[in-house]
Amino acid sequence: MQLFAHRGVSAKAPENSFSAMQLALDLEADGIELDVRLVAGQAMVMHDTDVQRTTNSTGSVYQLDTQQWQQLDAGDGLPPPSLQQVLQLVAGRCAVNIELKDRQVVSAVVTQIQKAMQEYGFRAEQLCVSAFDHHALLALRAYLPHHPVAPLISACPLDYAACGAVFAAQAIHSHVETTCIELVEDAHARGMDVRVYTVTRPEELVQLQAMGVDAVFVNDVAWAREVLAQGC
Repeated sequence: MQLFAHRGVSAKAPENSFSAMQLALDLEADGIELDVRLVAGQAMVMHDTDVQRTTNSTGSVYQLDTQQWQQLDAGDGLPPPSLQQVLQLVAGRCAVNIELKDRQVVSAVVTQIQKAMQEYGFRAEQLCVSAFDHHALLALRAYLPHHPVAPLISACPLDYAACGAVFAAQAIHSHVETTCIELVEDAHARGMDVRVYTVTRPEELVQLQAMGVDAVFVNDVAWAREVLAQGC
């Protein structure tokens, strides 16, 4: 079962910060999960619509220009990174899951995916794009018809993983509290991996591994690795 660093190693460094991404690489995570929004025309790594919770400032991300963004401190002395900066840092050394937080960012993400594959050593399968807004995934597929995508779901649908079939998705990303063996088996039967977010308890890790889940998003990769090694 693969371990993805959720917003980088967010248990040990500020979430979605450059430091959290570097720590994920240092710990040899299988992948990094991050969130992107369109800020001043660029794909920037930020979960919230407001910068107050994760930086030293306040206000909507959509009201900031490039200069104002560079003055932010994400908790490690640096502004929140751009998607391009993270992809340059990772340089194909692990997978990166790019979660779209708005539809407006799709075109900018497409540009960075193409650049990452041409210049930073990534293969397409290392750059999965996910979203709760499944229309955003359709919009991305209009640019990149065969690129890996993964719909995010927060409940267990009656038809299990069928929503992923609409996109010929590589994976489905399921909430830890609503992931069940039937969902996992249905996704696998449809040719999709199951990645589960966000796992914080030892018993959840062990149960998900027993279900055959392919990957989990965790805040602390080292902790998860130790739990799985001990089996409890």
